[in-house]
Amino acid sequence: MKKITLLLLAFITILGIIIACVPSESNQSLALSKNQQIKLSNENNILFAVVGFASEQTNISLEELKKNYLESKIYVLQDVKAQADEFFKGKNTKTLKNLSDFSVLAKDNILIVDLARLTPQFKALQIDNITFFDDNNTKNQLKYPLIVDKSTVFDYKNTITKFTLTGVTAVTRFTGTQTEKNGIKWLTEKLLPEFQGSDLTHISNEVSFIADCKLERGMKFCSKEAHFQSFLDLGADIVELTGNHNLDYGTKPYENSINLYKKNNIQTFGGGMSPADAFKPLIITLKDNKKIAFVGYNELCPCAECADTPKSVGAARYDSAKVKKIITELKKDTQIQYIFASVQFAESDNYFPTKAQEKISRYLVDLGADFVYGSQAHNVQYVEMYKGKPIFHGLGNFMFDQIHRNAVRQGFFLHNYIYNGKVVQSFPVFTFTADDRQPSLATTEQITAIKKAIYLDKWLYKQ
Repeated sequence: MKKITLLLLAFITILGIIIACVPSESNQSLALSKNQQIKLSNENNILFAVVGFASEQTNISLEELKKNYLESKIYVLQDVKAQADEFFKGKNTKTLKNLSDFSVLAKDNILIVDLARLTPQFKALQIDNITFFDDNNTKNQLKYPLIVDKSTVFDYKNTITKFTLTGVTAVTRFTGTQTEKNGIKWLTEKLLPEFQGSDLTHISNEVSFIADCKLERGMKFCSKEAHFQSFLDLGADIVELTGNHNLDYGTKPYENSINLYKKNNIQTFGGGMSPADAFKPLIITLKDNKKIAFVGYNELCPCAECADTPKSVGAARYDSAKVKKIITELKKDTQIQYIFASVQFAESDNYFPTKAQEKISRYLVDLGADFVYGSQAHNVQYVEMYKGKPIFHGLGNFMFDQIHRNAVRQGFFLHNYIYNGKVVQSFPVFTFTADDRQPSLATTEQITAIKKAIYLDKWLYKQ
């Protein structure tokens, strides 16, 4: 009897231990709830520290960022606060309800956002000198420090599209003769490394190709057909046809050039073999199957380069009513997430755009365009953030022979990173045309001069 009692007591003790070690249903539910709260989607799982587009700051250490976050010396977007608090292991009281609230603060402050809310209006800092937007990100993605849950792998290779947008191209006159002299590889060799990681590359070509083009001085332009190889070397996917000089030698070279693009699987917009073709938006499917649209126009058509009559060829002439109808229709299309709008404006030999240019660019944003740029500018022009949308009033010359003023030697192109059908970052790469007309990457001193000319606080930091 005593043995039985002892065995029974031992059994009860062991059973109590087992029960104590098994969570109750309510505890299991709480644990599950907590796990569900920190389980984030890919776009919410990746955080960014952003500053103003023109900020000179490019990097911050993770240690400093964490310290500033916990001391509420930096801002956090309200919708991102939960995962940011989780990541930094503490609470920040400096919250902003809306992304637009940061517009007037961005020059001298930092904001924490996630990938879903990232925008080209604000520049993402490197963290410990590591950027999320790395062309080798398939291998390096987990090295980026601001990933809340590293067990969730982001499919960068099949999700992020890198689109490179360039300024004025006209391989003619002295640029053409120097290319003849030095060889076709010479023309792009200083730029080529920047283009090797791009998924889509845009060229705004002002002139048509002719096999026996005579590269003469003056204002009548053509390019040698052999020089088309420079487009292929850069990996061109899209050619814009809004330029003023595409019809300088008539209809036949224009048609031959369009056929040359088609033969090499290069798509076009902003011009065509009929008015309907010229006004037709270009729809591009990205790596993640999202769709974006391109529309392009010529403001004044000073060289009779527009398709104005039913049987004419050339660029699409800007018409506010037509443009409104086109963009309105694009906005109704639920498959199209983002609209790029370009205009070949009247040329302005200044860093600031014309009044008409300002008005049209902002009108395009008001209609629903997400990203506006002037494709005409030989002189680089101001960058503007209008209603949270970027307007690049003029990118300057990309491949053209002008060197008579410093401002026409200056230029930049943009690496745009597209996620979920929208541009989330635009990184400028600054260029400078050398004395021998070779386009080159700008030096540090040249970059500083360009930025000083085109980055104005009143254009960048406003609601």
